[in-house]
Amino acid sequence: MRGPLIASGREADVYEYGAGKVLRRYRRDADVTGEADAMRYLAGQGYPVPEVFEAAGADLVLERLTGPTMAQSLIAEELSIAEGAALLADLHRRLHAIEPEPGVCVIHLDLHPENVLLTGRGPVVIDWCNVRLGDGDFDLALTALILAEVSLWEHPFAAGAGELLEAFKAVAPGDPRRLLDDAVALRSGQTNTLTAGEIGNLTAAARLVRR
Repeated sequence: MRGPLIASGREADVYEYGAGKVLRRYRRDADVTGEADAMRYLAGQGYPVPEVFEAAGADLVLERLTGPTMAQSLIAEELSIAEGAALLADLHRRLHAIEPEPGVCVIHLDLHPENVLLTGRGPVVIDWCNVRLGDGDFDLALTALILAEVSLWEHPFAAGAGELLEAFKAVAPGDPRRLLDDAVALRSGQTNTLTAGEIGNLTAAARLVRR
């Protein structure tokens, strides 16, 4: 049975759902079966994702994870910028090593510090609604672009995001700049999750990634 609301994001709400579980419910029409299938596949490959218990319509019943987000740990200075950059790079490297088809890897397309939980079993990547097969550099470009965007927002991690961007570019397992135009195009179309002002900052954010 659905319990109290425990968290809300730009697209979904998260509720308690019995012992060791949460219900993640999208606030839009959604079919979560593809997302659930991808998470189960990645778990089978040894990649750190929440366990999926149920998936139907707009609802995912997932393992309840305990621990701060990577963003919270960076803001609290429990995790250094260098450690954060290395962790993001490693999560990308491990993900892009999974190739269901020759030469085509799994990409997350929203892998940033608020979507990494630092749990007792290690870092776990959440929010797989954008998952697909593609080019790993596209995934790196999205991470770099999002960090650049945050550095331009009024955000508790704005200053740190700029530092993390530079550190991430130095250790990323690929080229975050190569498919940056594609990343900007994708973010420009995300009008359901980004404000007009945030979309307006994308050109400036892309300049930060390229410099």
